[in-house]
Amino acid sequence: MKIIQGEFIYKGETERGLYIPSGGTLIAGWGRPISSHVTGEKYKPLPDKLDITFFSNAENQFYHGKFELPYDKILALFKKGVQMSGEHPPFGRIMVGIAPGGVVVVWVIITAEMYVEVFFGQAEKVDLNPSAAFALPFKDKAQEQWYIDKQLPNVLSPEEMDDLKTNGIPFGLWARYRNHYTWEPVLTEGFSLTYVDFDYLNGERDSDNDENSGMAVRPVPKEVAIKTVINNQERIFIITFDEFEIQDAFEKLAIDNRPIYLEFEPRLPRDTLKARLYNDKQSIELKKYTSKK
Repeated sequence: MKIIQGEFIYKGETERGLYIPSGGTLIAGWGRPISSHVTGEKYKPLPDKLDITFFSNAENQFYHGKFELPYDKILALFKKGVQMSGEHPPFGRIMVGIAPGGVVVVWVIITAEMYVEVFFGQAEKVDLNPSAAFALPFKDKAQEQWYIDKQLPNVLSPEEMDDLKTNGIPFGLWARYRNHYTWEPVLTEGFSLTYVDFDYLNGERDSDNDENSGMAVRPVPKEVAIKTVINNQERIFIITFDEFEIQDAFEKLAIDNRPIYLEFEPRLPRDTLKARLYNDKQSIELKKYTSKK
């Protein structure tokens, strides 16, 4: 994906706002910051609109959208960030994500451990002149297509290219990321969960310092960091899931809205940790995950 031009427009304005970094190919992953510019005054108005034009390499398609943003929610989150930081207000961030099919998402980054989605929208297909859009003096259509075709092999592995050719673009995947389920992380008998940090498939992040984070409605986790005590010593485990395996497991277990438990059996060395999902009727052992410090 490539942002051609974008701007967060300040509340009460029609054009004035803060530009979104453009140009580079976005490959960091969903909900991951990759391009930030620090510019202008230290304190700026918050936006209530987003105007963005972007290009999807896999589709060879330009998109444009102008969206109304939930200003009150954005304002409340920035205020929350100030309250959490005490005397030192944080450097707040607003992040935009784009995906094939014209998907546009906006997150507010409150802290390094707290990302909150505030907008999910759909841009429209537009026809733009590639030479003007990319600011490159192409001589003809063939040169334009050569430039477009070489982008994907530059950023995707051979395996990823093969998967794209075989299975196509997973349209709808980014909306599926947003499904929430009633679940909580737990440890096997003999272990206490003293800290947990969540990194979700939908790009949000959250943390909980309570001894028991409790049952809650949440997105599907992409990564979970847990802290527990083994042999009288605190140990941290960072468990990263295969997004398709864990998403499929949540969908299978969520029938009739049954509460789901994501259970970890801490072990040393860390890569021998066991993980499973279960409800009151069924259990699914997870296999495609990594566990490390």
